[in-house]
Amino acid sequence: MSTFQSILTKESIFLDKQTLLLFVLFFVLRIGSFFLMGHSIIQGFLVFCIIMLFAVLYFKETHYGWYLLLGEFFLGGSGNFLEFFGLSIRTTLLITFLFLWLVQHIVQKKRRFRLRIDHKIGYALLAFSVFILISAWLGIRHGHGFHEVVADLIPFTYFALLLPFYHYFYKKETQEYFVRLLFVFLLGSAIFSLLTFFIYSSGLGVIHDAFYTWFRDVAMGKITDMGNGFFRIVTPEHLLVVPAVLMISSLIMRNEKHHNNWYAFLFMGLLILVFELSRTYLLALFVGLLVLKFKHKVKYWLKVCAMNGAIFLLLFVGTNLVASGFSDTGLGLLGVRFASIAQPALETSAYTRSQLLSPIWNLVLQHPILGNGLGASITFLSPTTYALVTTSQFDWGYFELFAEFGLLGSISLLVVLMLVAYELIQKIASLSDYHDFYVGLLAGFVSLLVMTVTAPVLFHVLGVFYFVLLLAIIMKPITIFDETLATLYRIFNRSKGGVSLE
Repeated sequence: MSTFQSILTKESIFLDKQTLLLFVLFFVLRIGSFFLMGHSIIQGFLVFCIIMLFAVLYFKETHYGWYLLLGEFFLGGSGNFLEFFGLSIRTTLLITFLFLWLVQHIVQKKRRFRLRIDHKIGYALLAFSVFILISAWLGIRHGHGFHEVVADLIPFTYFALLLPFYHYFYKKETQEYFVRLLFVFLLGSAIFSLLTFFIYSSGLGVIHDAFYTWFRDVAMGKITDMGNGFFRIVTPEHLLVVPAVLMISSLIMRNEKHHNNWYAFLFMGLLILVFELSRTYLLALFVGLLVLKFKHKVKYWLKVCAMNGAIFLLLFVGTNLVASGFSDTGLGLLGVRFASIAQPALETSAYTRSQLLSPIWNLVLQHPILGNGLGASITFLSPTTYALVTTSQFDWGYFELFAEFGLLGSISLLVVLMLVAYELIQKIASLSDYHDFYVGLLAGFVSLLVMTVTAPVLFHVLGVFYFVLLLAIIMKPITIFDETLATLYRIFNRSKGGVSLE
């Protein structure tokens, strides 16, 4: 019996001590960040201590440092809960890890091979990296401001994580830890959204209070009063929820009896999307569910798709009824949100986004080949205040990419995306069974592309993180994951000979 299977059979992965510790850390980070807001010296000291601990763990066993970095991605929300003199703890950990990684592999010459990846996608990424550097240089040259250029450049630096991820992710211990992180992320995010919703829907909290300020400025989220007691709860890390829901849905589409725990996590993911109420995320989920038809039987595909829709509607109507004192189902709100896609004038945010198209296009025409560089901004007439507003938030992902990278840079990224899709489809086609995992990855990848239409998801830190994870998996031979995948299905299902978690 493999180590992975042994752990999951002797101790339920849902009730493991490590899972409980991660769950506690999820909320400790948020509570601690709230009370330390504005105390930069204390935050700096804590970050310094964490970096020292990180270095000790890394030199004791490299994987321990890697686990700490992974944990921050899943538990640390926007990555700004703690700062070290303006640098977020996530950026500080990334810089420290990459520095230690490079030093270790340069000094230990026999392991220098780990500084390269012999794969066509790796070479395509290297070509795109050249355009990233060109775009950064052009941004400074065009006077976009050093701070603005660096802010746009930082998410792309996370592609450097592909090297350690590629060489570490095949290890069983990493995969076990990663699965637990995913569980805690969904459970913690669902509870946190629910608690935040309750605070404002019940009147315990009011917009612009201390918690709202922390939520907006530190957690980088939004709390929006939609009327009748319903509040939208939005945080950056929620962009990982759609790929997670699609992966769970893909695995459930197998014709086997599944553990109730997995339905619970699907429920949690959809609950997060109910509070998020993002048209972009819901559209991405819909398109991703269509992709899941690939290699799945129509009967089970329709069943799971209907289940996703039913759970979402029940949760949405239920929360609206409770929040409004059983006077409003929220279906009118849902109708307006989706109708504004075709008629932007129906909603302020959709209408404002439509007003950005003209200035973005004018910016693209200025430098169509190499682009305007990172840190670019546009000026538009606000439809609410009728004042000229200058912003670097384009609200159109691909148009922002085109405006900053130009035609050549955009083509280089398109090549990378096409190679990723090709590799995923090839892997799925080569499998006679257990293809659900890779189909789920494909659906998550497509959902990421859909989300990028109206949001910079593809070049958001967490979007890059998911993309790197995807690349690390598909660039490895399927044989690397054979034992893990087989164990995953035995754990996931209640079929004869399977493993029970109860």
